[in-house]
Amino acid sequence: MGLLKRLRYYLTPIDGRYEDLRQGNVVLKVFRDFTAGIVVALIAIPLAMGFAIASGLRPEQGIVGGAVAGLIGALFGGSKYQVYGPTAAFIPIIGAIMATYDHGFLVAASLAAAVILWAMSLTGAGRLVRLVPFSIVVGFTIGIAVTIALSQLGEMFGLHVKLGYDFVDKMQGVYEHFGTLEIEAVGLTVGTLLLTIIFSKISPFVPAPLLSLGIGVMFSQTVLIDHTLPLISTKFGEIPPVALMFTPPHLPALNGTVIFDLAYSAVAIVFVAAIESLLCSRMADRLANNTGRPFDPEKELWGQGHVMAIVPLINGFPHTGALARTATNIKVGAISPLAGIFKAVLKLTFAYYLANFLGYIPMACIAGILIYVAINMVKPAEVSEILEQGRAHVWLMIYTAVAVILTDFLRGVISALVIYAVWRIIQRLRGTHKVYVFSHPHSKERWYASRHGFASGTNAWAMNIAQTGSFHRTAYIHPNATVIGRVVLGPHVHIAAGASVRADEGTPFFIGANSNIQDGAVLHALRDRFVNVRSERWAVHIGDRVSVAHQALIHGPCAIGDDCFIGFKSVIHDSVLGPGCYVGIAATVVGVNVPPGRWVPHGAVIQQQIDADALPSASESHRHFNDDVVDVNRGLARAYRASGATPRIPAPAGRAAGWESSTIDSNRF
Repeated sequence: MGLLKRLRYYLTPIDGRYEDLRQGNVVLKVFRDFTAGIVVALIAIPLAMGFAIASGLRPEQGIVGGAVAGLIGALFGGSKYQVYGPTAAFIPIIGAIMATYDHGFLVAASLAAAVILWAMSLTGAGRLVRLVPFSIVVGFTIGIAVTIALSQLGEMFGLHVKLGYDFVDKMQGVYEHFGTLEIEAVGLTVGTLLLTIIFSKISPFVPAPLLSLGIGVMFSQTVLIDHTLPLISTKFGEIPPVALMFTPPHLPALNGTVIFDLAYSAVAIVFVAAIESLLCSRMADRLANNTGRPFDPEKELWGQGHVMAIVPLINGFPHTGALARTATNIKVGAISPLAGIFKAVLKLTFAYYLANFLGYIPMACIAGILIYVAINMVKPAEVSEILEQGRAHVWLMIYTAVAVILTDFLRGVISALVIYAVWRIIQRLRGTHKVYVFSHPHSKERWYASRHGFASGTNAWAMNIAQTGSFHRTAYIHPNATVIGRVVLGPHVHIAAGASVRADEGTPFFIGANSNIQDGAVLHALRDRFVNVRSERWAVHIGDRVSVAHQALIHGPCAIGDDCFIGFKSVIHDSVLGPGCYVGIAATVVGVNVPPGRWVPHGAVIQQQIDADALPSASESHRHFNDDVVDVNRGLARAYRASGATPRIPAPAGRAAGWESSTIDSNRF
């Protein structure tokens, strides 16, 4: 796409993202978007106030900025469903800027970030974001969550002093003033946290944070009326119903320190905006089971540039895609960016009429909301995924989290990236590849696979051809199929007519229980190249309940996890596929490790690890389709056997004669 054509596409607010709105009952679908806008607006108001306060800004700046960012993102972003607003990930970055400079400096840094985001969008540099390993993403998320929680200690304890910004100063301040703790503030914080957790579990239509704050205000104005708890009004004064104003950039006298801090802050803003917005957009497509137009990462970055350029200029601050609000938006029925537009208008409307009420909110209640946000930032499933990727990624995650807490966001992340780069260089110099430990989505059993390169051996091909395989008695090989060499077949494996399983060059092969190799499919492998599965070396290892469709090519070294579907005419070579993957028609996967549960689209060519890591999740329909194929092929094998069709090779159970060096686990069968 040429530059002018790309710009025309980027500047078109009404685009293909509205495709679902135009189909069927338009009035009903508009109403669904309107309902979603109401719910998300009610949830967003207290969160926006909390994020602004935690960042060292006034509460109304979060409300106004969040509304305008939602409008701009809905018009110029790249996602159908994403909700834009203030996010927790920006708190340590903005807080650090406000602790040293003022809002004018923040505006200047945001404008610089906008220029970088626009350039990334136009040059396609958004792909670089995918190079950041998931362990670092999870690590800095944990670090930010802890930083947010620690930033609320003063409000939670009811301290009437301002604590230092960095970790050491903050802990020292808490220690010195702990004797002035107000138990009422602690009770309000804990109560708000618990109520928000309870309300959020009732229904996504319940604005849990707003209800919790309402109860907190009622309690503080009745039972605790005689206590001097800090309120929003006592800390910030009156909350104006309309806070739109032009706030131009402003810099102190330029010197080396100011220029460095400006560049440093701009890069930090770009980093968070790009990663969070692209992760959120990808998550939204998966959560909504989007089968239409997927999110456009380059246009998403373009929209993010607009948000960074406009929102701070009207008394706001940097915003990006908000994961929790986007998830809520989808759960309550949003189908197009129109929901984001409704949310923006309704948020400003609600805030106008609630302005007088907002001043009565105790700061301890705001602390409870922010601690709730911090707790929900840490996803146990994401941490488990890192634990299964090996000790190196676990330590990288821990280092990133600790570095972000003790230093700041950008220094923590950049140092983690340097460590990761050095580690990868060492791996390449040693000639090793990364090891994945996949957890099957439906089983507690772990599936291990790593790719290794070995020097050429002395095995003669003739010896490979002459060796006999090992087949379970229920496995069936059609008379018109070819199976050569050391091949292990598990129970109820079906090798269909015209299939070719050749363990003559690379050897041995393993095909797990209830798997099927369909007509015209070919399994072959390079000599003396192996995958290592459960401490055993295989040229090709195929797990249980795997379907290799017509004319597909599996060329080792390869390992394919349980419950995978390999589509018609697709090619898998020198790769590892985790359990539950679905490979589309005529797709090609070469030299990568595909994480569990991913979908490789029809015709896709995946030969870079960053592309493999970015693949979307396989859907339930994909999973059900493979289940049906497995059942059909198991039935076909039974039918062939019952019809008297003689298998190509007799199928005795147990260890093959002459296979002394192999370990065959009979428990598999």
